[in-house]
Amino acid sequence: MELRRVSTVLVLLLAVAAASPAWAKDYKSNTAAEGGYLWLFAYDQNAARIRVNPALCYGGTLFQIVDFSWSRNMMFELNYLYSFIQGEKLGWKGGNNVSFDMSWQEAAFNLGYMFEGRRMHPYLSGGLGAVFLDYADQTHKNLNDTEFTLNLGGGVDYTLWETGAAALERLDLGLRFRYYYSPLESVIMDVALNAVSITLRLNLRW
Repeated sequence: MELRRVSTVLVLLLAVAAASPAWAKDYKSNTAAEGGYLWLFAYDQNAARIRVNPALCYGGTLFQIVDFSWSRNMMFELNYLYSFIQGEKLGWKGGNNVSFDMSWQEAAFNLGYMFEGRRMHPYLSGGLGAVFLDYADQTHKNLNDTEFTLNLGGGVDYTLWETGAAALERLDLGLRFRYYYSPLESVIMDVALNAVSITLRLNLRW
């Protein structure tokens, strides 16, 4: 039921994003690849503490900067991020420590605003998404779960190269920060899940 609800929300938001150029004055398409580190902060009532190693992450973003009659530089983006996480549940159910591996796949639709400059382009964004978790531990327990997520963050892009051509307008290199929250109540983590990612991204503006 939760997955169906999340999917419905995402489909509606995607429909709004797809329709946005129809009622916008102007828009610019962007394709970005990113990579960096993700820090997961997990809690469970059955463990004294959960230690999680910082994990490499990578993904990409498709976004549009849209100019409306009432506002310029509004941002609509679709984002995907993948990370492979390793950690340990300390004092699991009052007993031994349990090591685990978990993959993180998060897809989100975000709204934001970009402060366009000559070379520097700061931005803020936030939105809704879903995270798919695939979990395995040393007790041979294998679990997966899909949960609703909220994310909020921002970053700054710096223009490395401007072509002056309509086909490829410019090349940007940027730094991005995002915070994720999921009210995760499942057999994987029964209390909460929070994460932070810091990534470098390379963006092409078309």
